[in-house]
Amino acid sequence: MPEQTRSVKATAVWVVLLAGAAGLVVALSLLPSSSVAPAHVAGATAEAPPEEPTAEGAAPAALAAWDRFQAAQDIVISARDVVEMRGLMSLEEGPDNKGTGSAPAESARVSYVWCEDDGRPEQEYDEQAAGPPSDDHLAVFELDVPRPGAYYPWVRVWWEDSCGNSIILMLQREGAEPREYVVQDGTLEWWHWLPVTGGAGLELEEGRYRLIVKNREDGARLSRVLFCTKGYGLYKPETPEG
Repeated sequence: MPEQTRSVKATAVWVVLLAGAAGLVVALSLLPSSSVAPAHVAGATAEAPPEEPTAEGAAPAALAAWDRFQAAQDIVISARDVVEMRGLMSLEEGPDNKGTGSAPAESARVSYVWCEDDGRPEQEYDEQAAGPPSDDHLAVFELDVPRPGAYYPWVRVWWEDSCGNSIILMLQREGAEPREYVVQDGTLEWWHWLPVTGGAGLELEEGRYRLIVKNREDGARLSRVLFCTKGYGLYKPETPEG
């Protein structure tokens, strides 16, 4: 065999061998990492699997922590929620303010508690006091405070005239002293919202309360009470629902 032919064959063999080696390296590099991962070391601590997320995407522990720090929520009481009425206090229904309905010409209906005439003679009232006892004519409501915090109560009221433009609210938690407030102003024959307390609002604990609406002057109506979580300077209800 000529020397030149042997040289060509040897070169071809080396080319084939080098190509095979290169192919093997490429094939190994394409294998999944788990295929070449080292065996588990005996005695090593396995890593804990991540906590399963909930439907909302947060882990249960995170949701529990959020639940503890969630803000208080508004509480709305309607006249129809009354659980007890005494004396001449009654639950009635009448027209709401004009234009409150779905069409300008319509007038929506509103439910309210009131005492049309408690039978007492007209007399002077001290504007800073709760007035004479009125335990004979009242409406009782109950509310559950789900979270403690600061609340800013509002009432939606309607006054008949200047001799019937105030009402008494009493809030009492079981086993605690009641807190009593007089609500009044000079806006007559129009449903409107009024704040109940001073700017600091009320600090309420979690639990059940009794809200008592007492008749102070004949003809005063109350349709709703809103315990708002926003301060008086930040929010004022405008709609009948608050």
